[in-house]
Amino acid sequence: MIRLQNLLENLSESDGLAVTSLHNPERMVNRAEILTTDTIPDTGTLYLSAGRNTLKSHRLQERILALSEPCLILTDKAQDLPFPLILVREIHDVNQLFTAILQRLRFEEEIQFETTQLYQLLYTGKGLDDIVLRAQNILGRAVSVLDAGYTMLAVSPMMRELPFGVESNDAGDFDFLSAQEVESLRRLNIEQQIYQHTHAFFVQAEDHPDTNWIFCAIRIQHVMSGYVAVCLPDRADASERELRLTSVIADICSVEMQKHDFYAHQTGLQYETFLTDLIEGRFTSLPMIESRFKVLNRHLGKFFCLAILYRSEPHNSELFNERQMSTLRNTYPGSMSVVYKNNIVLLLNQDTPVLLRPDLIRPMAQFALQNQLKVYLSQPFADILKIRIFYEQAQHTLELSDPRSPDQLIYFSTEALPFYLFSKCSYEDLEAGIHHHIFQLQDYDRQYHTEFITTLRAYLTHNRNVTQTAEYLHVHRSTLFYRMKKIEELLEVSLSESHLLFLYELSLQIWDYLSR
Repeated sequence: MIRLQNLLENLSESDGLAVTSLHNPERMVNRAEILTTDTIPDTGTLYLSAGRNTLKSHRLQERILALSEPCLILTDKAQDLPFPLILVREIHDVNQLFTAILQRLRFEEEIQFETTQLYQLLYTGKGLDDIVLRAQNILGRAVSVLDAGYTMLAVSPMMRELPFGVESNDAGDFDFLSAQEVESLRRLNIEQQIYQHTHAFFVQAEDHPDTNWIFCAIRIQHVMSGYVAVCLPDRADASERELRLTSVIADICSVEMQKHDFYAHQTGLQYETFLTDLIEGRFTSLPMIESRFKVLNRHLGKFFCLAILYRSEPHNSELFNERQMSTLRNTYPGSMSVVYKNNIVLLLNQDTPVLLRPDLIRPMAQFALQNQLKVYLSQPFADILKIRIFYEQAQHTLELSDPRSPDQLIYFSTEALPFYLFSKCSYEDLEAGIHHHIFQLQDYDRQYHTEFITTLRAYLTHNRNVTQTAEYLHVHRSTLFYRMKKIEELLEVSLSESHLLFLYELSLQIWDYLSR
């Protein structure tokens, strides 16, 4: 399985495929087929079509249109069809391209299988030693894990055979990278590269002419707390498989190091990195989450809500000190908080539904006022596995909030839901979602200098209340009735139809969003 966008990028690099039109780039591709008139399409398959005649089949078109969402069809023949296509510049040999896609899908399947094997060690393994041993067996390379202080937390058997500078403490229970090796890392700028890279990278270290290396930072809460080092023979370049699996190993080491308290938390909370992993969607098993809560002596409730506490101006580290985090935890017992991407993220966690009432919000608003913060609340939710989605919702509320409200402290995702949904669509898709009556009124206003759009907007904004709308527009009620009657005559509708008014209101919100 692979993201469509990633698959096409790989094909662009390996086979020179040039994509000219793409839809649903985030869709996952499970398999590939060459499209024929007898194909029974599904939404997880990428279909290759090299000719026009296949897609002209009415029976095939009917099967495609019957799907819940458009299937993925790659072709170099632009056609006027009732469903989207992935257009590329030219397919020289459809069978050759098909073979390349199958090879990539098999490669991804193998990577995912090996990744799963490694992640299972978090449940069944015996710590970092077991991880590096399995990593050595899978990669066939020497592997070691070091923390930020150059303590060697785990070393595979093949790595111990290498004649490099490893020193032990007096008790002999810890190995360290020698001062000479640390100096080499710094002099060759490798240490800085480890800090800067977010994924595994390849190095040919001149201090070790007989070996090449792959390094990858181990990050906890976006802080580099160690790294993975994989040793390759002299003439060996790092393969894509080796680089990707080394990144996986680093992620697994990050979780394992948190389990054993290797990392000194920024605010002294044991669960900080666990909450960060939750927010980033690294847990997909509810039993695993429940077990982690128990290990951390926390109670997993049934209902949740996320709050992002944000400060727009630069601040010093005092903002997120233990005292302030402690205030939040005392105010909301059972909650969890973490400093994430320079903001405080608060997870409300309780056994009863989270109701965004004044008694819940008031202490948070007071905290925000005292610390010059803004609070952006997700919708309450009951599935902890969906926490990443609701974090993104709160984050979008932050990004979409109206800067013209400087005195507002609390922003609710429920109030920004339309804009949140709009942000997931393209400009063209949103524009096509505006009811044609809105454009018709706009054209009429422009031609005859009327104010029908303004009138309709005011009527909807004021909850269809004639008196309030007339007062807002500074016109007499009879003038408002006259305008509404003219709108009905022009559009041949009745403004008493609630479904139609909903569509008008939604269309105007889309219009406003596109005009931002």
